[in-house]
Amino acid sequence: TAERRPKPALGVGRGWARWRLHGLRPRWPRISVVVCAYNAAATIEECLGSLARCDYPNLEILVADDGSTDGTRDLARRYPVRLLELPHGGLSTARNHGIAASTGDIVAFLDSDAACDPEWPYHLALSLEDENVVATGGPNLPFPDAGFVERVVAASPGGPVEVLLSDDRAEHVPGCNMAFRKDALDEIGCFDPVYTAAGDDVDVCWKLLDRGYEIAFSPAAQVLHHRRATVKGYLRQQVGYGKAERLMASRHKHRFNRIGQARWSGFIYAGPNALSRLLRPVVYHGSMGTAP
Repeated sequence: TAERRPKPALGVGRGWARWRLHGLRPRWPRISVVVCAYNAAATIEECLGSLARCDYPNLEILVADDGSTDGTRDLARRYPVRLLELPHGGLSTARNHGIAASTGDIVAFLDSDAACDPEWPYHLALSLEDENVVATGGPNLPFPDAGFVERVVAASPGGPVEVLLSDDRAEHVPGCNMAFRKDALDEIGCFDPVYTAAGDDVDVCWKLLDRGYEIAFSPAAQVLHHRRATVKGYLRQQVGYGKAERLMASRHKHRFNRIGQARWSGFIYAGPNALSRLLRPVVYHGSMGTAP
């Protein structure tokens, strides 16, 4: 007040600032998190440990093990998860088994070499509240203690990154950190099994956009994600991405130009470099392209 005494609004603001995310809604939708794993013994405990630290009130965790031979299943059994022991069939097939076994209204996907923030499920649920939004995702950041090669790979082109149309709408969210309304996945037939290692996330996002739906982006729904730890592994990943893009070109012809390059409407939020200025890539840097 003019007499420098606290207004009643201060008490309201103080109480609001002490709320945790849990208190923002009286009810939260059930979320099923599907972790697809294949020989992930080195990272699966880090992943499942991060999910165990989430206090989201209605969370189901499923591990869709794609025929691992390295002890991944034994490690997963140490955590409160539903383990789906599958024959090796590829990433999309494992995702589909996870969807079929899930009981949530929302199905989220977290890579077995990633770890989520404890508030990750809340932010996914909040970003799916708009009526026409059926998918969402958030940033996937490198682990701060990653080795030198992994940090270099994280800064290299061709990594899993979101393509944004605006600050809270996306054209694509990467498979390591994405969530969908389950009925929307059922509508498009879930994931195409032809994508065994990559490309399935782009395929699903484009199918949903073609039906007039929107994809949200939640900057706070963050995960830490290991990149390839060797140059050979990175190059092998890029070859896999190239094969996946060839498959997508045959299924989404209207999204590729005459020389076989994808037509993106959104922007990659990364700083321009000399190579991008020289080659003028298909995915252009927008007005916010120099954002940190």
